[in-house]
Amino acid sequence: MIPDSIYKQGKIKIVISKMNLFKSIIMKISTPLSIMTTFIICLLSYNGNTQNYNFTLIQNSNYNFTVAAVSQFDSGSFQPITQSYGFVLVVPDGVTITIDQVMPSGTNETITAIPGANVTPLDSSMSDKDLFLITADTAGATFNAHSNFVVIPLVTLTVNGSPTSGEIRILSNSSDLASHPAINGSLDAFLQVDITDDSIVNFSNEFDTLTGIEAYSFDTLSVETVTEDLNISLYPNPARNEIKIITNDIVIDQVEIYNVNGQRIMLIENQFEKVDISQLRSALYFVKLRSMEGNYKTIKLLKQ
Repeated sequence: MIPDSIYKQGKIKIVISKMNLFKSIIMKISTPLSIMTTFIICLLSYNGNTQNYNFTLIQNSNYNFTVAAVSQFDSGSFQPITQSYGFVLVVPDGVTITIDQVMPSGTNETITAIPGANVTPLDSSMSDKDLFLITADTAGATFNAHSNFVVIPLVTLTVNGSPTSGEIRILSNSSDLASHPAINGSLDAFLQVDITDDSIVNFSNEFDTLTGIEAYSFDTLSVETVTEDLNISLYPNPARNEIKIITNDIVIDQVEIYNVNGQRIMLIENQFEKVDISQLRSALYFVKLRSMEGNYKTIKLLKQ
């Protein structure tokens, strides 16, 4: 049986948090008219998707990855208070993972292996895959105060066995498996956090969606080398109109820029010294650089 208690608890807390919000507003208003007016304003102004976090998958080296939260709002000076988070990783059948680090500091993680064969009746595409449900109790640890589009590492892990086929993927909440009625939300990614700077701690699920690169193929690792230690950098970063690629004598033969949805929006195959980004909207991007030797490095770029 797939565990779902943590997720269900999270959903209950969301409902309670919203109910308490409306209840406290109504109790403070004296007249029926003002109650209705305030209630309508609250409904119109409250939007759970305006201040939240997305999850993304970052490749640190060949088989080392980080699942990170990407902020979709500026918290100002407030340090959001976390309670728990969770997600599911999908890997090829027989492949295992090792958790190297969990954040914030003091977080206790639980990892549950789910054989793909157990869920194949619900989703036939899982017949050659295995799943790992990772949940974390953060014990009220805080995120640092952050601006928009800040990448916040959550879990760093190693894929064991050096697979050369298949992929590692964060399971999407909208996938056939996660959205199956029999699963009842127990495989949903979530992030329970208090993002409101007030005297009351109310945890709610502020996970929105997956963003950036949510899957990496192992097929290419047999012919490509991903080397994050390449001595290459971007300047300035954040940038407004153009970036300079500081190569330190490393010969670059291709530059790709991806948006947070994993779509390639720029491909540069010459004139790497300066790259014009003036036409890009202000957002977080991923710049993938390839050397003549076939090594790769991906650098996060914040376009102002």
